[in-house]
Amino acid sequence: MPNPNIVALLYEQALLQPQAAAIITDQQVISYAELKRCVSILAKYFRDQGMLPGQVVGVSMLQHPLHLLVLLALAQVGAVSLPLHPAIPAERRLLAAQRFGATCVVSGRNEFALEGVRFIGFDGVSFDAGSTGDEMIFAANGDMPLRIDVSSGTSGNPKGMILTHGVSTLRNQTNDAGATSLSRVLSVDLNFIVGFRIALASLSRGSGLVFSPTAAAQDVMHSMITHRVTHAYLSPVQVRDILALAGAGGPRFVDIVCLRFIGGAVRADLLQAAMEKLSPNVFISYASTESAVVSIATPEMLVRHPGTSGRVCECATVEIVDAEGKVLPVGTTGNMRIRSSHQVSGYYRDEARNQRHFRDGWFYPGDLGHFDAEGLLYMDGRADEQINIGGMNINPEDIEATLAAHPAVMDAGVFVAMEAQGYEVSAVALVLPDATRLDEVRAYAGAKLGPLAPARYFITTTLPRTQTGKIRRAELAAMFTLAGI
Repeated sequence: MPNPNIVALLYEQALLQPQAAAIITDQQVISYAELKRCVSILAKYFRDQGMLPGQVVGVSMLQHPLHLLVLLALAQVGAVSLPLHPAIPAERRLLAAQRFGATCVVSGRNEFALEGVRFIGFDGVSFDAGSTGDEMIFAANGDMPLRIDVSSGTSGNPKGMILTHGVSTLRNQTNDAGATSLSRVLSVDLNFIVGFRIALASLSRGSGLVFSPTAAAQDVMHSMITHRVTHAYLSPVQVRDILALAGAGGPRFVDIVCLRFIGGAVRADLLQAAMEKLSPNVFISYASTESAVVSIATPEMLVRHPGTSGRVCECATVEIVDAEGKVLPVGTTGNMRIRSSHQVSGYYRDEARNQRHFRDGWFYPGDLGHFDAEGLLYMDGRADEQINIGGMNINPEDIEATLAAHPAVMDAGVFVAMEAQGYEVSAVALVLPDATRLDEVRAYAGAKLGPLAPARYFITTTLPRTQTGKIRRAELAAMFTLAGI
């Protein structure tokens, strides 16, 4: 029986195509044979440091090939990686390390050490030609934890989900359109489960993984063109910024087989611009950390139905239900629930969240959606992000999409603000380069949205967002106080 440890697939590719490119950067190309050698060196180093199978290891690293080597070496040892993103404040990283039982923190930078937690750097590691490694792969079973993925929330206890070797292997088998061993895949931040999944899937089929110098639009665009990327995964914000650099004409990315949006809702105008100026091969998916990819919309679907999240994948079942769990008819918006073979079993050490979101084999993500007559899925916002003002429910994403369609508005974020008298009102922060057009935008909102139009407007240069592009509404509310208005 094959070893279900995900590193076994990497070693298999090193035997099948040792000289093929595994990692591609502006500075170097690392072959599969060399990748295997470097991972085995790190695995030996970690074993020499006393790491054992099942041990939870915090990883605080920025996006870099060494980050990937570390994750693979930890898997080879049988350790469980816990991503502690360096962008998160140290106190939040420490809270996650303590909550999920990390015995040490691995990083290449001393400033990412945590007080009271053992720190393991790489001062004693050499990848020189004479260095030897340990190719022994821990024989993990399918239920053995591979990674504890942690939410990027900014308040309360972080939530964590255990990704097993078995579930990871299943997720790796879900290839994106046209993906082969000849594909060149733009790497996504490995601190997030989507980036980890894309990296593992790419390496397991023998593709080349391209690392951009940074996540900035100009660097991503440079990497995509220079390294002839065929598969790219970009947030709506990244696509927006790349479009600003792309200039007239198109499509700009002639090698792209699959340009997939990840994280956050995609406006119709952004989708159309991406298909015209970047590549016609645009895909949109609905996915969650808990259930992985649930549905995919192909370019053909998006041309006919720009708002769809596509058709549900074979690995998943999706139902739209009311508050009592009764399945709703086609065209009716309700709560989504998902059952998937790629699904995690629940949240780690968090029974309260499990009872809310995992019931009777179903995962309830808190999203609203509906199906059309063709069986295509549509997202209708978040059930727990709806704003209730004076008994009127407001879907912030719908309001944002309407406002962002105005030519003067670059971005919009809706939130709840507090009047000086203690009343809650709906408010919006606008990225509005020409502030003199605010009254014009306000009138436009009134005409388009009527009573759903925001009561208060603010102008800002940027919106606070998560790493995957979702708006941090609580931070917006903290940024703009209505005291004295």
